[in-house]
Amino acid sequence: MRKILVANDDGIFAEGINILVTHLLKWGKAEITVVAPDRTKNATSHSLTLDSILRLRKVFMPNGYEGYTVVDGSPADCVLVALNDLVPDTDLVIAGINHGTNCGIDVLYSGTVGAASEGVVNGKPSIAISSESPEREHLEITAQVLISLLDQGLLNATSSDWVLNINVPALKLEEIKGVAWATMSRHGWTNRVQRREDPRGQIYYWVTGERSKPEQSNNGDYQLLSQGFVTLTPVGLDLTDHESLKELSSRFVFQL
Repeated sequence: MRKILVANDDGIFAEGINILVTHLLKWGKAEITVVAPDRTKNATSHSLTLDSILRLRKVFMPNGYEGYTVVDGSPADCVLVALNDLVPDTDLVIAGINHGTNCGIDVLYSGTVGAASEGVVNGKPSIAISSESPEREHLEITAQVLISLLDQGLLNATSSDWVLNINVPALKLEEIKGVAWATMSRHGWTNRVQRREDPRGQIYYWVTGERSKPEQSNNGDYQLLSQGFVTLTPVGLDLTDHESLKELSSRFVFQL
């Protein structure tokens, strides 16, 4: 029986990971180990904790399953600890279900994708899965979609060279138009920092913002998701822009 490690960035008590684990247990085709942060760790990307110790403790999740939580740890910490101590023979890492999408530029900030990326760094095929809506109904549908894809051979479409990033639209199952392979959309955020003043006159900032309009693309994840498709995107850890590298190396030859 295969072994699956489950992590997330919303914390071990979040509804998304509990729904995911419940569906994986009902699926019954893998041994499940859960290692997740003890609290929300959104937008922590692929950060690791290097300046303090990490404590691991067993907890009972809301769904009744006994998992492990890394106190004060990042999502990537959780995967790193699990793969180096608890379940080094893991066959697949699944990060999620995230409460909200991870499309386009969000992938760079996502703790969910960061957890899956740590799986790849450790040589394990890894999936990051996100729901467009954090509502329970849509988290349930997202879990159903994942189980359906697993039954259709999704494991054969994963790799230890890149993360398979999955986003599921906030629709009823019968309303979803299909499954599409997608690129990362080019979009970001506007008004990202709000400058405020507290009653004592001290300046502070809230990091927030609104989505900017994405560039038009026929196969971008953001566009396809908005059209009602489940999107699958292979996300590599090599951030080199190879086309630019080729052009620059031919145009500019520097010497010392």
